[in-house]
Amino acid sequence: MFHSLFHIELWAVVNNAGVLKGISTELTDIRDFKDCMDVNLFGVVRVTKAFLPLLRRSAGRIVNMTSLGGRVAPCHLSAYSVSKFAAVGFTDCLRRELDVWGIRVISIEPEPFQTPISDFGVASKRMDETFASLDPSIKEDYGDEYFNKFRKFAEMYASYASDKLYKVIDDLVLAITLEHPSTIYRPSENIIRQTIAIIIQNLPTDILDFFFKVSMYFAGAPVPKRAKGHV
Repeated sequence: MFHSLFHIELWAVVNNAGVLKGISTELTDIRDFKDCMDVNLFGVVRVTKAFLPLLRRSAGRIVNMTSLGGRVAPCHLSAYSVSKFAAVGFTDCLRRELDVWGIRVISIEPEPFQTPISDFGVASKRMDETFASLDPSIKEDYGDEYFNKFRKFAEMYASYASDKLYKVIDDLVLAITLEHPSTIYRPSENIIRQTIAIIIQNLPTDILDFFFKVSMYFAGAPVPKRAKGHV
């Protein structure tokens, strides 16, 4: 393949594939962790390594679609967030390693947007399958009320996703076409949400944990039946 492409100058490789599986860690099958890692991290690594010979010759660029979830770990998305943290780490390593070749490496880190990955219908079906397959002792500790409320919480979270997909596309175009692109782009619904996201990323860990605890409370996040005395 590469022998036939060596006369072509490759300007950019865009790693855009992604999956979102699983919910809370205890309720998520290890296969969902593996699937997220395989697509969100190893897929990026495989594609990048495949095209590096061409990029070295062109001094082109790599654009990785990562996520705000790769900078701030949200509750109940552990498999996804772990894979996106890994993708962000890989992107940072790659940028520093490839600088000597003149290859630019850019990370696009959007907040939630309305794409198939955030479709609540798909997520709801996966949740039903997950809840049905749980060990009876886990179901007992969490309680039926938890699972019912979790669906409503997940639906509320999905509704937060922005429908302004052009924000992501605009940043993607800039990352590909500008002579001197930014290292990181953070597509967001508006400047207020973008500013909040940047502030959250830089909070001390204890304060960030408290922020999430308060946010989950006011968002109506469910509490497991047996854990109510410990919250």
